[in-house]
Amino acid sequence: MHDPRKPRLLKHRSLNVLVVDTNNFSRGLIAEILRSLNVTNISSARDAELAHAFLIDRPIDVILVSWEETDAFDGLGFIRAIRRLPDDRNRRLPVILVTSGLTRQTVIAGRDAGADEFLAKPISPAALQQRLQMVVETPRPFVDCSVFLGPCRRRKNPADYYGAKRRAGERTAERPAMIDQDEVARDMPIRRALSRLREICAALRASRPETLNAALEELKTAKVIAIDQKDHALHAGLASFESYIVVATPLGQVDQSVVDTALTALEQLSALPQTFAEARDSVAIALGKAIQKKLAA
Repeated sequence: MHDPRKPRLLKHRSLNVLVVDTNNFSRGLIAEILRSLNVTNISSARDAELAHAFLIDRPIDVILVSWEETDAFDGLGFIRAIRRLPDDRNRRLPVILVTSGLTRQTVIAGRDAGADEFLAKPISPAALQQRLQMVVETPRPFVDCSVFLGPCRRRKNPADYYGAKRRAGERTAERPAMIDQDEVARDMPIRRALSRLREICAALRASRPETLNAALEELKTAKVIAIDQKDHALHAGLASFESYIVVATPLGQVDQSVVDTALTALEQLSALPQTFAEARDSVAIALGKAIQKKLAA
């Protein structure tokens, strides 16, 4: 088997990816996005025990660890455990940390735990493609010493840097700086609208009708954007969520886990290009069914 720290051309169909995520919906969605990028060899694990079993049972090239601070699953602890594995190849595998709470502190903590790269939720296929290229085609050197075990903790891979301070003898070509696809996605109008909606919905209470009105106004704005973009899946998802808060809020029966799941689904729809029709339709349909089931309970 090849050395995971040796640069090679990214060949999607021969890439073996392990997805570790405790949430069934999120785990399936990540796998769907990988398949859309022509990655077909995908192993999915709901916990650390199953993930370790996959590492023993089959050759893995890249590990995607989906983790939130509120999870019972210790994502950073799992990455540290990977870096301490007795098998030299497995402990040197590239690890991409996927999270919605991608803050500077998360990056520092993930880097110190041994993560190679970071990917923000909702996942943009372009951003995922970019991270796969980075860990496969320009992997960071692996550091094995008494104070640290993992990829070099410099945030920018030397092979990707072409600025003024790069030594002249190493500069083979002047290239533009890499565009971070996560930054591009966050600036989209629909993403800004959904971000405001998430902030408003954190305060949904039966005793505060003004908050519900504010949420409905933001939903209206988002639906207009969806209509303008002829985005039927997103519009359907927004309508489903609207039906839930309209019924549940006045009754004082808003379930925050339902709100969070719905908003996560809407954010993911906004990040998936419309060319991903099958994946987008499945997200919208799953959201609609989940909300109908909740309202009927």
